[in-house]
Amino acid sequence: MNNMNDLDSCEFKAAPIPVSFKVVGVGNGVADIVEKVKSFGYDCVGCIVAQSPDYCIPADDDKMVIIVAKDNYDIANAIAKTYHDAGLLTLGLLKEADYACYDSVDQNAPSGDYPDIIKILLQSIVSEGLICYDFNDLCTTLHNMHSFTTLMAEGADVKNAVAGIQEQMGKIAVENVKYMSAILYFNRERQPAITMEDINPLYDMLSGLPESVDVIWSVNYDDSLPVGTIRLTSIMSGQELRL
Repeated sequence: MNNMNDLDSCEFKAAPIPVSFKVVGVGNGVADIVEKVKSFGYDCVGCIVAQSPDYCIPADDDKMVIIVAKDNYDIANAIAKTYHDAGLLTLGLLKEADYACYDSVDQNAPSGDYPDIIKILLQSIVSEGLICYDFNDLCTTLHNMHSFTTLMAEGADVKNAVAGIQEQMGKIAVENVKYMSAILYFNRERQPAITMEDINPLYDMLSGLPESVDVIWSVNYDDSLPVGTIRLTSIMSGQELRL
């Protein structure tokens, strides 16, 4: 777990050097999802719709791929295997995954939520922040973890955002969670600025988790947020995670 340092004394942390992340849509009904991901404007993310593994050859600088499918699951799994065998962090958003082809899969989320889930995963590693969260942290959370899920809540302050996440966590078997990443976002123009005292509700929530849960957390900027809004996202994974 990251140490709870005084935020007033934290120095600005620049975003990590961009590396290559891919979002691959497979089959029918995924073009809109891919276009939505493109609209996020993440320069280090490549988005394609593929019809066969021939379209998807891992490049030397690729680090992660997210496979999205609503059908043609055999093709999606074959594409995932290509990336997984090449050593990339391979994530899946599809109902019928061959888990041997992925590091972690969310097969329970509605397909309408896929763009939001992808944004939660990507924004955590491409955004700037006070307390750094990078690709290595995401990889720690999701590498060889079988299953994952994401949560998101917003509020006027950290306390309200934390309460929203806690309500959603009531539906999850937290004792089966191995890793949890918690990323707090705020607009850097927010006044007064976020302080250590403001972060206490997040710290209290994380401290109350079972000792078996390994926690990574960060505080990041999102200047697209209204100045008066706090967003908290969570990425949880585990070999036995079931929703």
